Amino acid sequence: MSYWWIKYKESIVLIFLVVFCLTLIGSPFNQQVQSVRNFFYYLLAPSQKISFEMLQDNSRLTKNIISLVNLREENLNLQEENYRLKSQIQQSREALTENERLKALLAYKNESAYYGQLARVIGSEPENCYTSIWVNKGREDNVIQNMVVLAYQRGSIGLVGRVVEVQPRSARILLITDQESELRVINERTRYESVAKGENNFSLRLRYFLNEADIKPGDILVTSGKGGIFPSGLKVGILTDTFQEEDKLFKGGIAIPEINPGLLEEVLILNTIKK
Repeated sequence: MSYWWIKYKESIVLIFLVVFCLTLIGSPFNQQVQSVRNFFYYLLAPSQKISFEMLQDNSRLTKNIISLVNLREENLNLQEENYRLKSQIQQSREALTENERLKALLAYKNESAYYGQLARVIGSEPENCYTSIWVNKGREDNVIQNMVVLAYQRGSIGLVGRVVEVQPRSARILLITDQESELRVINERTRYESVAKGENNFSLRLRYFLNEADIKPGDILVTSGKGGIFPSGLKVGILTDTFQEEDKLFKGGIAIPEINPGLLEEVLILNTIKK
């Protein structure tokens, strides 16, 4: 019997309580029944309070979760709006920069003694951007070989190179930084002449300065007008170093080009036949 009681006592107690509660519900209302009901209400009150508090806690937790979800969504919207505004600002800056370049090139074109037309850079040599570039003007735009090409960077107009190949709607420009390029230049300050040769990088090697030539880093180099292709006075670059050539007959030097070919977007193609 004790084993049976131990095994089923919880079920027996539960059945007893259910029967007792049903009996109370069905009993006529009197003072004794009311007293018993009040007693059970007293016993159950803490549980009811706990349940109510749990419901309140759950409600607060739900509200907090909803608030966090709304906050995250608002944050994502703000990030998206911030990215959009930054993109617009960047596009505006690029448009202003492009407008500055085009304005400078057009002004030079209008003031120049030569006919010229603007062209957009559409490609460069994949292995080395310092050898040649392609532009979107060609034979149909009256572009011919050996036309002079200029560009605008850092507030200055400088020499880029010359046209060496012409297609119907495009042309290839040999850059002055190409190792196949040579041109006569002159020191703007002292008027001593030299030959600038490209080295397939962002530099020019200067040769054949006379030993007595007054040259120093910082001197500006411009085209001499000799050689039959480049007119005089076009800015080529800035002297950065000087040295004695091995044969001791001449001085040499290194210069940085005025125009960085790797940053080219638009160029001005000049027909050196005067207007």
